[in-house]
Amino acid sequence: MVLFFSGTGNSKFVAQKVAEILNDEARDISDYLKRKQIPDFTEDGVYVFVAPSYVSAPARAMIDFIDQATFPEGIKVYFLITCVASMGVSPEVAKRLSEKKGFKYMGSAQIDMPQNYIIYFKTKEADENFKIINNAIPQIENVAIQIKKGEKFKEKNNRRLELLFTDLVGDLYYKFFMKTKKFTVSDECISCGKCAVVCPFGNIKVEAGKPVWGDECTHCMGCINSCPKEAIEYGKGTVGKPRYPGPFDTLKKAKK
Repeated sequence: MVLFFSGTGNSKFVAQKVAEILNDEARDISDYLKRKQIPDFTEDGVYVFVAPSYVSAPARAMIDFIDQATFPEGIKVYFLITCVASMGVSPEVAKRLSEKKGFKYMGSAQIDMPQNYIIYFKTKEADENFKIINNAIPQIENVAIQIKKGEKFKEKNNRRLELLFTDLVGDLYYKFFMKTKKFTVSDECISCGKCAVVCPFGNIKVEAGKPVWGDECTHCMGCINSCPKEAIEYGKGTVGKPRYPGPFDTLKKAKK
């Protein structure tokens, strides 16, 4: 089974490609998150977890989900991390979680995908993102073939000190910076509700024709990047920056 967490679609794209090669199912964990449901998985075999890197580690939405859900003991697990430059200490975090859950850890692999965190960074233009996505496809196919063969991923040496630092910084960042109070919406909003649909937590409601954010947010950037009118901003950090509509729309527009 391939389980993924995705905001703008990078990890969803990877998960679906891998599932297709493995002849398996790609399942979005946001379906559980929105219902506040803690699943009990009973299928044996191989599990592949796909998630973006947030603060140099797998998105905590995925980590918390795996930690809370029930899985058959001893299953083989792989982690695929979508990111721009480096997955940081994701392998160490994944290995630690696997030991806690009684998994047989088979490794973590990095998949390079376009930047989407436009609060502090700037995404590239559509043609450059198209190239990044196309270049990622052989990466995805390669790791999927390794998974299919039951091979372990090759990883670098453990970085315990960096892991401790990431834990500390991550705790602070999630607690103090991943907030919703800076989200605003302009009069360009057409009340399409797409932002509410893409939110993996179901944290956005459309009220009086405009989106309203609740308290639960992981800064996945799905709402900002999916808005067809670019009506959503996060403080001044996103003003004037190009949006990244995700891999599916990027590839679709490039083919026209």
